[in-house]
Amino acid sequence: MTVPTKHTATRAGDPLSIFREQLEIAADRAQRGCGLSDALFVERINAEVTGMMEKLPDELRGAAAEIAYEFGYDDGEEEPYHEPGTCFLTGIAEHCCPCGRHP
Repeated sequence: MTVPTKHTATRAGDPLSIFREQLEIAADRAQRGCGLSDALFVERINAEVTGMMEKLPDELRGAAAEIAYEFGYDDGEEEPYHEPGTCFLTGIAEHCCPCGRHP
């Protein structure tokens, strides 16, 4: 697989710049096929970020998490809020939600 040229230019750069570039690609991947569901996007981006963070040195993980928050990463520390009438799983209005858990 060929890596796009714009992403190879900073491979020798600092690890957080590389992390940001990888995160941009991961966010694009996570958005595809999520059906505009915020919950599904967060689930997908969290999976991507978790794998990426494991490869970083411990001293960079805090700064990397701050960058990841900009892209929708959720470390689960905040209690999720859903409007009344929306699906807790998908965040979509219950009458439009495809999860099958609503009457």
